[in-house]
Amino acid sequence: QELAYSRLINRIVPVAGQSKIPILHYSELVQLVSGIDFIEQKSSPIRYLAKINVIFNQSAVRDYLRNANIRFAETKSKPLLVLPVLKANATLQLWDASNTWIKVWRELPSSDGLINLVIPVGDTKDIVSISPEQAIEGNRKRIQDIARRYGTSEVLLTVMELKSEKGKKMVEVISSRIGLQGEGHTLVQGSENNKESSLSEILFDTAKNLRIELEESWKLANILNFNDQRQLLAEIKIKDLDSLIFLKKELEMVSLVQKTEVVSLSIQEALVRIKFFGSPEQLKLALAQKDILLNQGSVYWNLQKAYNNE
Repeated sequence: QELAYSRLINRIVPVAGQSKIPILHYSELVQLVSGIDFIEQKSSPIRYLAKINVIFNQSAVRDYLRNANIRFAETKSKPLLVLPVLKANATLQLWDASNTWIKVWRELPSSDGLINLVIPVGDTKDIVSISPEQAIEGNRKRIQDIARRYGTSEVLLTVMELKSEKGKKMVEVISSRIGLQGEGHTLVQGSENNKESSLSEILFDTAKNLRIELEESWKLANILNFNDQRQLLAEIKIKDLDSLIFLKKELEMVSLVQKTEVVSLSIQEALVRIKFFGSPEQLKLALAQKDILLNQGSVYWNLQKAYNNE
């Protein structure tokens, strides 16, 4: 339970705020846990193996962190496909066996943060789907094709360039998040090789730090602000009552949403009041992770399901 709590804090609380969390005694910890499951159990005459799922009470954890004045996020990002392109000796490499940049991404230990990064395997289908030149050019169709193949709708294009200056090897990394709404935030990193670290070690640390920066940026963009309570009215085009009920349930599963109410209903559309925490921009981002698009209309907001094949 203590290990699970530590992993939970690392997942939802920005690094800058983690040191401010009061020490949690065991008697307090058990009040946050609602259950423990043992799964994938295997046994032999000399060994017992199992995975343990520790289930936390969302309301209890929220209250504990709020009372301690700790900022945190709960919105989980949709999976993000990483396309690591290497620029070396005036060439672009993506699926090449000599691409050390994609190798270090595959060697990164798994993370249970709010962002799930997917690294492509680099098989024949991947090679046909997109070339490094098409990735660099931002070819939307090719990027969407390979993203769809891995069940994602967003791609992290990270381009690492090897440089040499005054006898020192240097690396520069430019990374952009590309999704349904176009190109997002771009990160630029730089580091130089030294005698104590090999190039592979530098690239590994660069990839690890980039993942940490992505996770931190995501947490900061999705901080739950319980003091900022708002509401908006949104129109929904509906096919039938079942589709409306299903969408309403999906809305209420979003951590920022407090409550949804149907204000009016006709054969073709419904007007829904959404009560939520934070800004409309935060709500839009959180809903997009559930493939729900929220846009400002002339009178009311418009709410609709997004489909990757459209």
